[in-house]
Amino acid sequence: MQKHRKKRQLNNEGFSLVELLIAIVILSIIVVPLLHSFVTSARTNAKSRTTMHATAIAEDVMEMFEAHSLEEMSDIYTGASPAGFTNTAVKDDTTGIWTYTIRDDSTTSGTYDVVVKVDPTAYSAVNSVAQVDISNLAGNLNAVYSEAADGAKEAYSYFGGGIYDANIIQNTTRKTEINIDSSKINVTLATGATVETDVYLVTASTTYHCDPGVLATGRSANYPQTGADYVIFSNEDSVRSRAAQVNDVSELGNQLANIIVCLQPRVESAHYDAFGRPAMIDSIVFNNPDNVETNLLVVEQTATQDKIDMVTDTLATDYNTMRSKYGISLELREAWPGWMPAPGTTQTSAGTLRTNLLDKSDGLTAYVFVNSSMTGAGAGTGLDYELAKTIMSVTNLTPARAQDRIYDMEVKVYAQDKIAAGSPIITMTGTVTE
Repeated sequence: MQKHRKKRQLNNEGFSLVELLIAIVILSIIVVPLLHSFVTSARTNAKSRTTMHATAIAEDVMEMFEAHSLEEMSDIYTGASPAGFTNTAVKDDTTGIWTYTIRDDSTTSGTYDVVVKVDPTAYSAVNSVAQVDISNLAGNLNAVYSEAADGAKEAYSYFGGGIYDANIIQNTTRKTEINIDSSKINVTLATGATVETDVYLVTASTTYHCDPGVLATGRSANYPQTGADYVIFSNEDSVRSRAAQVNDVSELGNQLANIIVCLQPRVESAHYDAFGRPAMIDSIVFNNPDNVETNLLVVEQTATQDKIDMVTDTLATDYNTMRSKYGISLELREAWPGWMPAPGTTQTSAGTLRTNLLDKSDGLTAYVFVNSSMTGAGAGTGLDYELAKTIMSVTNLTPARAQDRIYDMEVKVYAQDKIAAGSPIITMTGTVTE
């Protein structure tokens, strides 16, 4: 009988159940910890994105506060409240602290609520100092002139031959001239077009004059003998640069907003004239032959302690007594052919005079307007006080006052409708100056 043998082989076409279970267990051991890492990473990334967007909002808010006054910020935010909720801007009149609540401030990824607190209490010593408020002071649009603090002393010393006394001081006058020149240039706009526009050059000089009868031997009556004109404003380069960025010449706007003269009154020279009024010992003359429209600001500066001490030591009297005798003339010269200023005139000058030297009981400010185009008997004659004041549209600077100008600022950004929970996404702090 023939024997048959069957050759058996293992079937390797798949896994056995045991092998599959073992593989699953091994894979679980590896993957389960990683799954936790993936979840944690996703949560961290989401939180990071939220923090990033909240930070961007906080930075935007702080930049807005740097660019606007607190009152303006109140109008901006409360005037743009979303439907259904009113943003709030509240000032505590006792502490001066402002609190702004801003709802639904959005980014591309979400919506947030913001609470801003602006606190001046840490700067009370600085904020309590009275300062004159001057608006529209963009730095590149202003010409500013201030004589060196020791300029008057140098003149007195020259007139007195190295030394000086009350006689020299009270017989010395000072004249400051501001010259405004305009010219036209061609500029190239961003479109490639060439157009014509105005540019300005403003120079300044100060000259002292002493009565020859009290001069030291060999001294000139004027100091300096050749008055130097200092350039205090020139905008041709900046206008060319700006023009290359705009499409229309009208976008260049007013390129000379203000001419600011910072004045230290020479009260040490003050005295009464023959009519019992403060003598005009100082004068400021604005020469504006091209009738450039701009603000002319004359700002009386607070006397330094050195100045007060000098008056006391040299004249044996106090500063305020001498200030009550101080007189200054503010003069504007423009060219208006065919215009003969007269009482009742409606014509106004191109330059507008603003000053905190308006008439006071403790001194006198005289206003003079000269139409340099006038001929004949009236040529070069300054118009009377009230008429000149009307023509030049003389107004006061915003009165000096003590107010909060420096604040600590805290910006808290919350998830939408989570202010009550009290857990901001981010808190950003800084200092803002109004």
